[in-house]
Amino acid sequence: MKGFVVLALAASLGLPACGAGQGAEPLAPTGGPEAAALPDVARIVCEPDGTRVEPPSVKPQPDGIHIEIVNETGSERSFSLTSADGGGMGIGAPAGTSTQVVDLGPGTLTVACTDPALEAEAGEPLEVVDEDGIWVSTQLGCTEQFSQVADYAQGAKGETSDPLEAARKAVEGFGLEPDDVFERAGYPDTDVVKVRLVRAGEQLAVVDLIDDGTGKWLVSTVTGCSSLET
Repeated sequence: MKGFVVLALAASLGLPACGAGQGAEPLAPTGGPEAAALPDVARIVCEPDGTRVEPPSVKPQPDGIHIEIVNETGSERSFSLTSADGGGMGIGAPAGTSTQVVDLGPGTLTVACTDPALEAEAGEPLEVVDEDGIWVSTQLGCTEQFSQVADYAQGAKGETSDPLEAARKAVEGFGLEPDDVFERAGYPDTDVVKVRLVRAGEQLAVVDLIDDGTGKWLVSTVTGCSSLET
């Protein structure tokens, strides 16, 4: 896998889904036309008394946000990264240097390194600026949403090598319309492929797909507007 996959799912109807990277629109780089390009790796330093973010602003790469975690405390820390809409990830950060690739969308994220035995700290901001325009929004155009997670037996195989067709099959039971459009979303090079359903300019569903190992696609998660279920 190229990176740590992030999925935040709605638990029930009527609750907003917190999908990986949902709700964030690309931000414009600060500075004038001669401003230097942003770095494409965020360096997060875990110190005994808190978290240091170097630099405060980065740009994503085609497979997501690249993060170098430098744990200077000599013992494992709890590392968390959250977005304004509630999506995020949490892992253990061993002493020394480790790396992660995260598919959260652009925007202001909160990063924290915490002693696992203590209460989590507030964290520090990390600004992710999509100055190259590689992120395609996964934000749904509704507040009431549902989420479905697929479960497969070991060795399960997909039906098609076309991710758009695989996504269409995943939601065809919801009453598709002739003008519905399926298109890639999220970052272009992630291992988990995201496809969004757009109807009349409104995003109604996002389908997460995983490779079955033979180049065909299995549905991992479907997150959609509750109106599709009626």
